[in-house]
Amino acid sequence: MLRRSFLQLGVLGAVVGGASLELLQQAKASARRSWERFIAQPAFQRPRNAATVVLEVATAPITVLGQTVERGCIRQLNGQRGYTTAQADGINLELINQLPVPTTVHWHGLILPNAMDGVPFVTQPPIPPGQRQRIHYPLVQNGTFWMHSHYGLQTQSYVAEPFVILDAEQEHWADRTITVMLRDFSFTPASQILSNVVAGERGGGTAMAQRLADFPWHEPRLLLTQQWDPAGQRFGWKQEQGVLMMAPDVVYDALLANERSLDDPEIIDVEPGETVAIRWIAASAFMSFFLDLGALEGELLRTDANPVEPIRGSVFQLALAQRLTLRLTMPEVPGVFPLLALGERSNLRCGVVLRSSRKLKAPALAPQTDQWTGSLDFSQDRQLRAKTPLAERASDNTIPVALTGPAPKYRWGLNHRFYPYRDPYWVKEGQRVEMVFSNPTPMGHPMHLHGHEFQILEIDGEPVAGPMRDTVYVPKGGRCRIAFDANNPGIWAFHCHISYHHVRGMFNVVAYRSADLSWWDPAGFGHEYLPF
Repeated sequence: MLRRSFLQLGVLGAVVGGASLELLQQAKASARRSWERFIAQPAFQRPRNAATVVLEVATAPITVLGQTVERGCIRQLNGQRGYTTAQADGINLELINQLPVPTTVHWHGLILPNAMDGVPFVTQPPIPPGQRQRIHYPLVQNGTFWMHSHYGLQTQSYVAEPFVILDAEQEHWADRTITVMLRDFSFTPASQILSNVVAGERGGGTAMAQRLADFPWHEPRLLLTQQWDPAGQRFGWKQEQGVLMMAPDVVYDALLANERSLDDPEIIDVEPGETVAIRWIAASAFMSFFLDLGALEGELLRTDANPVEPIRGSVFQLALAQRLTLRLTMPEVPGVFPLLALGERSNLRCGVVLRSSRKLKAPALAPQTDQWTGSLDFSQDRQLRAKTPLAERASDNTIPVALTGPAPKYRWGLNHRFYPYRDPYWVKEGQRVEMVFSNPTPMGHPMHLHGHEFQILEIDGEPVAGPMRDTVYVPKGGRCRIAFDANNPGIWAFHCHISYHHVRGMFNVVAYRSADLSWWDPAGFGHEYLPF
């Protein structure tokens, strides 16, 4: 495949001419041939049946801070966003790309056949506009997942939705279950933010970054972070003096919960005394979160999709791309209870409101406050214990992974190398594989491995029987060791889940020696951006 030999759009053709236009047409033809070869494989030729759910990758309006804008979505034909199925039913979908640019859909956290993983130029060519892809496979997991585009910066453009797999436990673990998807939002297009950051503009040139141009980031101030109370055996807030040091790489205009900013939050009516399970999904592109349950206390049931020994608190950490399931018991006295998500190193917040009497009015809630938060850390993962840990076994393959950057032009890497390159982390089927992360960079990174679940076994040199996850947050200066069993052959993406980091080089693949690498083209990448 030619470098960048995928569908280039008319918007690019309009600015080239002559020989350049001819090269463009050749690249488009090459991309079309590649797609046709891929989709002709028997796995993608299964016809639809009565149970097939069709998902459109499309656009839809949302309203943020009173302004209506267009963003991406993944919706069913009846307009419903996202997808819920039962584990016993498996996955039976057809994707239709209704965007004006190519796309793919990745099923985040799922153990699935490699060809269905949805990573462009790794497991497949991107889906051209107007084309369809059949997705079907049996399920070995259940819980809270999400699906999102893996093409360019489309996750920042909201091509992402909840993906829930039910089993008997989830049908009965609470009187009702609610899903809350968290996102970071800017009125500035994602491609422009990236261009600004690469050019050295801190904050990404967003409207909020401009409003905070004179903000004293280096001054000491009170910052909120999470702490563990060993006496009360619970997580709560800690407020202490700290320094933000500098503006984040991207300063967002708002945070959203279920596509709504906090000036107009979703109000969810519940009953006094009910138990409510809440699936929190961090579907952001850059931001991680602190979850604030306010006057309520929650019981943490699952991290990502995996059960943990229950642990209680009113404040929880949720890193980008992770999920948490919390169970609350509503007070018998009717009330209104905001459940908030506070952005890391930010004064922005979003959330939903639980109301146990329709006679009560929700309070006015500010999307931005004077209270800033600090950074996520290992406090939570130190206390969590997997309910079904990996079997004890010696490692067959240890892979050191230093998270490195930023280099000039906003390059981020793994072991001081910046993707693209063709040098995977090799594994063999049947191995117990360990990865040892170290993070000398100035910020935390949520590291995600496709097609597998892993257990956290060590934090800053201390052995732990930590949670099972598919995404681990490695804070600034932190070290941790994870382990997984190499039992799902293929070529699997491994990367920082901050969109602006993995497109700038903090990406590689874990490849089985037996894997089909024919669709892996490290030189291929997507750069046809959506206009928002």
